[in-house]
Formats: sequence, structure tokens, C-alpha cells
Amino acid sequence: MKLPYMPAMQASLIGALLAVGMVATAKPGAAHNPIFTPGPHLVYGGGLEVTAGYSRKRASGAGERETEQEVELELEYGLTADWTAEMELPYLDKDSNDSGSSGLGDIVLRSRYRFLRLDTPGLQRSAAVLGQVKLPTGDDGRTPRLGSGSTDFVGGLLYGHESRRWYYNLAARYRLNTEGGGGLEKGDRQFLDIVGGVRPVLSGYLEPDAVVFLELNWENAGRDNLAGADVANSGGWELFLSPGIFATYRNVALRTGVQIPIAHGLNGTQSESDYRFKFEVKYTF
Repeated sequence: MKLPYMPAMQASLIGALLAVGMVATAKPGAAHNPIFTPGPHLVYGGGLEVTAGYSRKRASGAGERETEQEVELELEYGLTADWTAEMELPYLDKDSNDSGSSGLGDIVLRSRYRFLRLDTPGLQRSAAVLGQVKLPTGDDGRTPRLGSGSTDFVGGLLYGHESRRWYYNLAARYRLNTEGGGGLEKGDRQFLDIVGGVRPVLSGYLEPDAVVFLELNWENAGRDNLAGADVANSGGWELFLSPGIFATYRNVALRTGVQIPIAHGLNGTQSESDYRFKFEVKYTF
């Protein structure tokens, strides 16, 4: 298998931000959201969280073998204690049947507003709404394409239940896709997530801490539309079982996990997901 290389600039970006995180001072880290499911926990009002992430996913079948690597820089700013503004800057490296391309992907702008927070001794329950816009900044003329060429929108509802020992999360999202380059409009997508988590060791407030998560992630896509006609070999659903871990020490956090496909119902003949992997380093100022 030919693996696309990871440019030195990407590796340097991760290394630099990891080094910054290792010299963190005494400010505590943010609350623990799951790895693949958006959660309602936000950076504090006036706070800034910087995330450097690396992800890799592969799909194969129907004569296709597609591998995508991504290095991402994410910024989250607390407009208030319950409202954030967020931005994702992705750099992609794609390979499809030995044809490769790399460069800037589609930039994402996001905001979350927490409209419910109930605190009792040893327990916090919260809920938030999510709004997101994906901009057509990636080059959709490359092969494989680095962007969709469309401006897409996501809305969602997020819920979290966090105690000293146990975590539970639910999320529901809808993605509205618009027409992109070449007259192709990707099918709208729906996402449902159910998450459980446990803190194996009840550490002190300023001590190293870790939560182990197990997520169930369901994704469904409508058929693509090309020049007014449905694309037969497109759309359908996939279900992933996703173990992961979120570890923190004061204002530094590490998150990593893998999505394992366990069931699918894809339309026609398509490549199927083999796996998805993610690793992130977070620093809260």
C-alpha cells in the first residue's frame, strides 16, 4: 500500500504545540468532551483554547482505495461563559488509487451556545446548541479533491452528564450541503451519537486525570445529485464503535481514539470505511 507522506511543516506544527503544552502552568484544563462526538462543555468566558490535531482515515472496496491524512489547527474563544466562537484550519494529504494531492482544506466556522447548566455536588448536566458553516476554501479541481466547492451548514443539539466517575453524552446533528464544483451536490447528512465514559482513577483537581470513552457514532447520507440527477452509487449509512481516551494535566489535554466500522447500509457499489483515527493536543490559556 502506498502511504501519502506527511509534510515536514505538518509534523513541525504538531511538535511545536505539543512542546508549548508541556510547559503549562497551573491553570486547570477544560472539561472532558468525547473524542468524536461534539459536547456541551465550553472554554470559559474570555478563555482561548488552541488544538493541534492529526487524523487519518481509510476506505476501500469497489476497486477503490482512499486514504486521507489531516493536520488541523483549531481555535476556540469564550465569548461568554456559555457561548463560544470556533474555527478549524485543515491541511489535507489525500491518496486515491495512487493519485495524490495535498493542501488547504475547507475551513470551518462554528459556534456553540449552552442554554442549560445544572450543577449539584459531584454532578454537572448541560445542554447546548451548535451552529456551523463550512467554507469552500479547499481546491475542488484537484484529483482527489481537497474541498467540496460548496458552502455547507450544520445544526445540532448536544447533551452532557458528567459526574466524578461517569460520563454520558448524546448528540444529534443535521448537515445541509449545497451545490459545489462541477454541478455536484453532496447528499445531506445526519449524525447521531451515544457516549459513555468512566474515570478509572478519581484524581485530585490539580493531578493528572484521564477519562476512557466508548462512543457509538451513526452517520447517514442522502444520495448525491449531479446536474439534477441522483447518483446511484452514493449515500447510505455507517455505524462506528469508537473507543478513546481524554487525558489532562492542568491546562494541557491529550485526546485520541479510533472509529471502527461495525455495520453499514450503503447504496449501490461504494468503498466502505476501514477505520478513522484521531490524535489531538489541547492547550487552554
